[in-house]
Amino acid sequence: MSDEFVLYEVKNKIAYITLNRPDRLNALGVELSKQLIAAQNRAEEDPNVRVLLLKGNGPAFCAGADLKSGDPSTGKESRSLLAHRTYTENGYRRFKPTVGAIHGYALGAGYYLAVRGCDICVATESAQFGFPEARAGVALQHNAYLPFSPFKHMLEFLMLSWKGGELMSAQRAFDLGVINKVSAEEKLVEEAERYAELLKRIPPLYIKNLKEGFYKSVDSPHTTTERHMVEHVFPQRESEDLQEGLDAFLQKREPDFKGR
Repeated sequence: MSDEFVLYEVKNKIAYITLNRPDRLNALGVELSKQLIAAQNRAEEDPNVRVLLLKGNGPAFCAGADLKSGDPSTGKESRSLLAHRTYTENGYRRFKPTVGAIHGYALGAGYYLAVRGCDICVATESAQFGFPEARAGVALQHNAYLPFSPFKHMLEFLMLSWKGGELMSAQRAFDLGVINKVSAEEKLVEEAERYAELLKRIPPLYIKNLKEGFYKSVDSPHTTTERHMVEHVFPQRESEDLQEGLDAFLQKREPDFKGR
């Protein structure tokens, strides 16, 4: 398989960002997540890009976090923070409008990427949304999900939407206001591009102001705390200085910190 887990192409001021790990249903492992962040940062900084269009190769948009044995992203801390490290946080770090073209499965962190990571979501009639973490008892940061569906329906989704349970259909997601459009399979990218073309006609500063206000309005103390963990605490835990501090303590010497 290609080691390009994310494909990037700009056409007519639209950055096409494609998850390209079809053999794993575009599951979010460490390398795919890094490449996805890099692609989104690239699009955000490119003056020739006005809109991002996010889609997936293969039979599914994204099956969620990669739980395959041996993947570093399954570590306790990394797993709990994966959704935030999968993309440049929408409305805080990324202000250009993003359209998601969703097909097949959008599960767990993949659901979060589709719904929170994209401003406009177009899904095929056969697309299914789910939260398989419930069956494995994986803890979640629930506040991030609540604003996108009525309380009772989201509670049901987070408890029961696993394979063999009650996965959410695209039509039900539309009825609940989770996505913007249900599309025929063969028209998915065309419909996403139609939205992208409309968004190109809106002044960028208007969109930036709107996105920042909207996403911050649904924030909570819990998400603010987790954002601090992601941006400040977690990088320090992975730093060279931390290892140097531990080594110096064990070796009974003065540490030589480098600030990295």
